[in-house]
Amino acid sequence: MIAMLADAWSTASSAGLALVAIVGAAMAVLVALVLVGFVVRARSGERLAWDGVVGCVEAVARPVARFIHRTRWVGFDRFRAPEGGFVIVANHASGLDPPLMQFAAGRRVRFMMAKEQMHPALGWLWSRLQVLPVTYTAADAGMLREAVRHVKQGGVVGVFPEGAIERPPCVLAPFAEGTGTLVALTKAPVVVLWIHGTTTLGNALLDPFVPRLTPATVEYVATIDFAAEGVREPSAITARMRAELARVSGWNTRDA
Repeated sequence: MIAMLADAWSTASSAGLALVAIVGAAMAVLVALVLVGFVVRARSGERLAWDGVVGCVEAVARPVARFIHRTRWVGFDRFRAPEGGFVIVANHASGLDPPLMQFAAGRRVRFMMAKEQMHPALGWLWSRLQVLPVTYTAADAGMLREAVRHVKQGGVVGVFPEGAIERPPCVLAPFAEGTGTLVALTKAPVVVLWIHGTTTLGNALLDPFVPRLTPATVEYVATIDFAAEGVREPSAITARMRAELARVSGWNTRDA
């Protein structure tokens, strides 16, 4: 009996030590990524958009984007961030897209995000990022008012108008007209991006950490000032943004 208890204790101790080693290794990798992120940011002259804990998350995402996904930035020699508030939109290929959009904007982005995709375990992160949750219910009226207020006060709101990750890949899904409504109400310019080479693996949380065969690419498409063009109808705004992405990408579109 004593021998059996000793064996059980030894097994439990070994398992505990293994768990501690795994957790320790994971923490070491995380700290290393944070340090590399700050070095990458410092060498490039870029400033982190966020501070505190979220700044550390952003610092991790930078070397992930640069070294794991070998991200290419195309057309940004033509990009000048609009003065004041603006809306930034892109197709939605994978869970890597939000940090790529954040890096492209160069300023803090408040994202619109389907509430069903907001994992409860990351509630602290959604709160710190001031995510604008989309429920597809009457409650979205309050969210839209907050988004409009934020842009009119000079902030940036990021939207993936497809509402979810593209399935099948490389086919543009219908764009939610709420994006056009936001643009119409704010009268703010829209920055359009095309993100590709980041096809989802089926899990948005794991997508950023798994390399692909092709590099991730973020292409600056255009900055469109619909108010200056006299376009005020949300459906026309939404259709134009989708048409621009379809033109540049050459992808097919689907209606449902």
